Amino acid sequence: MIRIGLLVWVALAGAVGLGLFQIKHVVQEMDEELARLNRRIAEEHQAIHVLRAEWSHVNRPPLLEGFARRHLDLVPMRPEQMARISDLPLRAEAMPATVPRLDTPRRANPGSATPTPTPTRPVAVTSPGAR
Repeated sequence: MIRIGLLVWVALAGAVGLGLFQIKHVVQEMDEELARLNRRIAEEHQAIHVLRAEWSHVNRPPLLEGFARRHLDLVPMRPEQMARISDLPLRAEAMPATVPRLDTPRRANPGSATPTPTPTRPVAVTSPGAR
C-alpha cells in the first residue's frame, strides 16, 4: 500500500515538475518577445525623433522661400484678376446636364445593391440681381 501511494506521489511530482518546466520556457519566450518589442518601440521612437528634427530643419521659412522662388513661377496678383461675387454664375447654371445634382435623392435598382442617381434635367434659375 505504501509503495503504490509513494509511486502515485512520485508520478504526480514528476508531472508537476514537467508542467513547471514547460511553463518556465513559455514565460521565457514571452519575456524575450516583450524585450524585442520594447527594443523596436524604442527604435521607432528614436526614428520619429529624427524625422521630426529633419522636418523642422526642412520646414524652415527661409529654405521654403528659396524653393518657392526657384521652382514656382509666382507673381503678385494684379487688380484685373479680382472678381466680384455677382460676376460668378449661379450653381445650377454652372452644372452640366450630364452630372446628377447632389441634393437629389438616390433610388436603388431592384436588381442591384448599389444606389443609382435619379436622372435630372437642368433647371434655369433666375434671380433679379443675376446679371
